[in-house]
Amino acid sequence: MPRDSMANATKSRQPNTQQRDTTRRAASLHASQREAARSRMAQRRRQQLKQRMRTFESLLPGLPETGGVALPRWELTPLKRLAGSRLFWALLVVIAMAGGLTAWFALDERWYIYREDVHFNGLNYLEAEELWQLSAIDGWQVFWIDADEVGRRLRQNPYVAEAHVHIAPLAATITVDITEVRPVALWVTDAGTLWLREDGLALSPRGATPPGLLQILDGPADATLPGAPRGSAIDPAILRSAQALANRLPGVSPLRYNALVGLNFRLPNSPYWVYWGEGDEVESKLENLAAAELLLASGRAKGSVIDLRFERPYIK
Repeated sequence: MPRDSMANATKSRQPNTQQRDTTRRAASLHASQREAARSRMAQRRRQQLKQRMRTFESLLPGLPETGGVALPRWELTPLKRLAGSRLFWALLVVIAMAGGLTAWFALDERWYIYREDVHFNGLNYLEAEELWQLSAIDGWQVFWIDADEVGRRLRQNPYVAEAHVHIAPLAATITVDITEVRPVALWVTDAGTLWLREDGLALSPRGATPPGLLQILDGPADATLPGAPRGSAIDPAILRSAQALANRLPGVSPLRYNALVGLNFRLPNSPYWVYWGEGDEVESKLENLAAAELLLASGRAKGSVIDLRFERPYIK
């Protein structure tokens, strides 16, 4: 190649090289500027964050100024001392034994009450099965049974006068001593003869009726306790008066009752009929009866009926 041509080629390459160097320097300068700008922005964000943390720490003076969260430090010395204590291990053994016994009592079937574990004493006309159903303890854990509550449920049976419940926890058995109701009088109504309890409740007879009981003849059941269904219970005041009368005047039974004159009866060994009424003034009525008998016997009064329902006796 001619020298002139080579010189021209060399001259043409020199501007291109200078242009590239200038471009690289400019790019490097821009990169440095961008990096510096990012550094300044990061520095500014850190300063803003520190400023916010200082503000937050000023609101919570209890926090350390570093802003860090302090983890709790556990002091293990008391635990090591406790682990070396004999009392501690003895207490653990007691707790473990108690837990084992509790689980045994809770899970073992021998501690649960069933029909064969309950025995009823003193039954004559009542059935053990009906009392068992009323007790409501089938499948109960023996240590959870309340003897007083079982007795209360059994006394809900109107034929049960008393019920004493005896629980043997370790044997898992229950014994119940029952006192059956014995009638104190008979209430003879058109619906049938009823047993009368001491409180006046009327019951259908069960089993043999005891002999020699006071009888109150009251076909329409007029002596029914006010507010009670007819024939379900006699008025206790009438029953008490009838019992007192029968105790003081043997032989007056049967007594009669009607709504007009109350209790009435034929005086034993005499032709006189007595209207007794319903009150409890037994002593005063007996005195009036003795005075009326004296008047009749002396002939100063005549009649066939002695009425004791009032303060003074009337003979008619």
